[in-house]
Amino acid sequence: MQPTSSMKEEFLKKWQMGLQIYRPLIDNTSVSERRKAIKLSADVAMASLRRGTTCWSRALIQKTATEDNFLVRQMLSGIKAETLMNKKLPKVMCHRKIVRRSKKILMRRKSKSVSEEIAAKARKLVKRKTQGLRNVVPGGEFMNNDVLLIQETLDYIVSLQTQVNVMRSIVDAAEAGIER
Repeated sequence: MQPTSSMKEEFLKKWQMGLQIYRPLIDNTSVSERRKAIKLSADVAMASLRRGTTCWSRALIQKTATEDNFLVRQMLSGIKAETLMNKKLPKVMCHRKIVRRSKKILMRRKSKSVSEEIAAKARKLVKRKTQGLRNVVPGGEFMNNDVLLIQETLDYIVSLQTQVNVMRSIVDAAEAGIER
């Protein structure tokens, strides 16, 4: 699944807008502050492409809204920025009843056969990998459904590919300008 050219163009427009908003603020700052501003504007541009239709985009919008409210309002103009910024993400809930019940079930299980042990190891590996995905994808910790998590991850990957492709083309254009 490759990002489309219109997606790249839209990302570039939004990213440029974010950088123009930040320009007066970062002219006389350190390299780390500039890097933070570039990343923040790229994140908001990437999230605004999805217009808050995905969990990861809403999570990025909320995260950046706490850091820089003005930037988010400017870049999300016309997308109901207020509702996206103030929308609460669901809380992860773990009920005591469920925990107690699962502990009882584990206690009841006796010795396992070799195939059951292999299946248990595979489940543990899958659980560890999905937890890793939850930590990487913005808003992933709020997704309890593995299918939704995978869909969001794929969409997030496409958006990251778009971001990387645009940044690569900018670097290539800059290098071509230097060589002339």
